[in-house]
Amino acid sequence: MKKKEKETIKKVTTDQAKIVKWLKVIVILCVAIIICELIFIGLKMYNRGQAIAYVDTLATTKEVEDGYIGVGSSDFKNSKFNDYSEEYEKAKLVKYDKDHNIVFETAYTKGFASYFNDVAETDDGFIAVGAGQYSEQQVTDNATDGLIVLYDKEGNQLNSKTLQIVGDTTFTKVAVLDDGYLVIGQSILQNMVLGTDPNGGAIMVKYDKDLNEVWRTNYGGSKSGIFNDLYVEDDAIYVVGKDATRYGIFVKYDRDGNRQFVKNYEYTDTIGFSAIDKIGDDYVVVGSKTMNIDAEDEDKETVALVVKYDADGNIIFEQTYKVNQNARFNSVLVDNNEIVVVGHTYEKIEEESTDSYNVLRYSGLFAKYSADGDVIVEQEETGSRDIYFSDIAVVGDEYQIVGQTSAKELGGNNKDLKSYFLYYDKDGKKLRYFS
Repeated sequence: MKKKEKETIKKVTTDQAKIVKWLKVIVILCVAIIICELIFIGLKMYNRGQAIAYVDTLATTKEVEDGYIGVGSSDFKNSKFNDYSEEYEKAKLVKYDKDHNIVFETAYTKGFASYFNDVAETDDGFIAVGAGQYSEQQVTDNATDGLIVLYDKEGNQLNSKTLQIVGDTTFTKVAVLDDGYLVIGQSILQNMVLGTDPNGGAIMVKYDKDLNEVWRTNYGGSKSGIFNDLYVEDDAIYVVGKDATRYGIFVKYDRDGNRQFVKNYEYTDTIGFSAIDKIGDDYVVVGSKTMNIDAEDEDKETVALVVKYDADGNIIFEQTYKVNQNARFNSVLVDNNEIVVVGHTYEKIEEESTDSYNVLRYSGLFAKYSADGDVIVEQEETGSRDIYFSDIAVVGDEYQIVGQTSAKELGGNNKDLKSYFLYYDKDGKKLRYFS
């Protein structure tokens, strides 16, 4: 081989070696970057997993003769009455004395995950409604059966009933009648299931005292229809909720479940109208209003909403409360001809969010309006972590608010999601809390 050819081969070999060396460096750098990313993602997921050590919620409470009865869900990690449910939250019925000490706490243990949305006192105990998962497929599909449980005065389960109509069913509210129970909620198609079902959407079911079904009616789309609250009159039933996406509904039925009218409201959020109460001869309904319906979901702005209807479904007035980009009212009561509402607002915490997971910070909302819709009080209850207002009631000359929080300002530890009682005076001044 000639000298020049040898030098050429040697040069090529040297160049190839340099290329291989740099390729190795690039590969090592890429692997290091990937490992760092995986560590970062793992730390994010770990921190997110550690962000809430246990969960205990209160959807609502009702005053009873010797205390308060409430429902929600819990993993019972800190419970003295039930075993820790590490994998799934379970529906709970809990009774407090007047000093907010727990008298008893009963877990619904059948199936997988479950929760209660509402409770009412009966002649011989309590009735709680919500939803539960009874198969691994339901857990995978995030679908539930509607759930009703009857308890005695000591929290012992007497009877229970489940309902499945379309595929994903839940009960939201219950009313006790002289001859049975009236339960509302929804039954919709599961995610990714195509088509419609004439039996789906917002549902209302009447049961007798033994939980036998008497009649059933439904309204709205089987993809999203829901009834969230009801007000029962001697000769009528008024219900509120949502029809198609972002259409609030105010519906009147007779006592046999025959629909009298439907009034649509454009546009609410994806929950719709949340609660209803009567004021004089009229009705006040609350929820959330979407201000920019054509925007992408993440860019939509919602404001907390109060709407007053007459008995024929005509709007008398509406009032909104803007807080940040997202706000809604969850519960309403009428007190001395004034409208009292609670709800929540939230903001995205950019520094804690990732591309696949948004961290939201919740604050509670409290407001009072005159019977004509004039603002008396509008205020936000903020904290170092989440504060969520679920329900409000009048107790003596004070307002009792219940919900869940992780904020130190209401007895939390900035980590666990705990249930609590919060008391305001009639002017909205915070008096005390119990958690």
